[in-house]
Amino acid sequence: MMFTGRGKQLTIFIGETDQYRHQALYMAIIEMLRREGCSGATATRGVAGFGASSLIHTAAILRLSFDQPLVIAVVDRPERIDRILAPLREMAPSALITVQEVEVVQSGAPFKEGLPDVKVSEVMKREVATVHPDSPITEVVELLLDKDFTAVPVVDEQGKVVGMVSDSDLLTRGGMNLTISLKRATDLDFVRELHNSLEDPNRKVSEVMTREVVTIAPDAILGRAAKLMVEKHLKRLPVVDSEGELVGILGRLDILNTIAAVHLPEWHPEVHPIGKQATVADVMTREVPRVHESATVEEIFELLVSSSHKRVVVVDDKQHVVGIVADSDLISRVSRESWPGITEILISKVPIARVSGEARKHIQRLRARSAKDFMTRDVITVRDKMPVASALALSAERRVKRMPVVNAEGELVGIVGRTEMMRALLA
Repeated sequence: MMFTGRGKQLTIFIGETDQYRHQALYMAIIEMLRREGCSGATATRGVAGFGASSLIHTAAILRLSFDQPLVIAVVDRPERIDRILAPLREMAPSALITVQEVEVVQSGAPFKEGLPDVKVSEVMKREVATVHPDSPITEVVELLLDKDFTAVPVVDEQGKVVGMVSDSDLLTRGGMNLTISLKRATDLDFVRELHNSLEDPNRKVSEVMTREVVTIAPDAILGRAAKLMVEKHLKRLPVVDSEGELVGILGRLDILNTIAAVHLPEWHPEVHPIGKQATVADVMTREVPRVHESATVEEIFELLVSSSHKRVVVVDDKQHVVGIVADSDLISRVSRESWPGITEILISKVPIARVSGEARKHIQRLRARSAKDFMTRDVITVRDKMPVASALALSAERRVKRMPVVNAEGELVGIVGRTEMMRALLA
């Protein structure tokens, strides 16, 4: 945790034997707090106490088998504490939960290689979704559609990693005709149609998986894992022990949450970066795919299929950001009848003039609508003067991969993504 000023303290009172999904409740809560990017949490065992049941619990030597009281304490930014209250109430409906405002007067965390000096094992997820080499690729599609990631480890009978199968593997070698992100934007019936349209649904994972897998050891420093991700253009790293057995998975978002936990300062536009600290302006792309809010659907498509950013920023007359349009926005905001034409254009990546006549018919039906009808209005932007570490932390906090960059006047001047920011942080 690297901030001072106003914060909130969350306190949770539970029993040591309380369970959540066959796991000790206090450990389930601690793991949830870590996943949500909290800067730290402490579980303390009480010497004696009683709760709503009025039963007295004690740590006396003759009564060690009794349910002893536990207290979990967290101090963090107000917005993060507010965000975790809902999942916490669901996990511990019978717990006493309190929140109070506090003043943080000092905090800090050691950094190494641009990241907190912690081991991969302290950040990784231990429960990993996997598939077997002999599993049908349909199992992978169903698994990825249900999760928030786009790649899954392949393990053999001994639990050793023998491959990775990703969204891109399914597209290039598995005969899938639409990305996972676009499938998620459609309804279940359409997903089933796409699922059934695989060239060969019975093909095995071993036929399409990537066999040369980049892994990381659990005792490796987090900075090393982050560098591997940047160098190899990866978003997930299987964590394996000395025998090659899978013991966890480390995602890019896990690293970003760690950054957010220890390096999300209360940045202010008047604060100048210290020393040679990189700013967003140093790493952003200045050529931004942008359209006016009155732009036609044809203009949006032309930019979406020609840009690597996979999104178009929508601006007003003053070049202020008013929205953003991703391919999934188009899918989710048109009728089902228009999906085939839209997906054909997005998949083929060709200009409107070169798409099939059937696809053009679907586009013509949308001509009366403009960019403001398709855009997402709540856009997270960053200032060009913001330190890269702060922008990365904000990216994790708000769950956004790319953010428009604005200057002091609020004008759009660039766009920045997680990869270039992580590269700068690790330089």
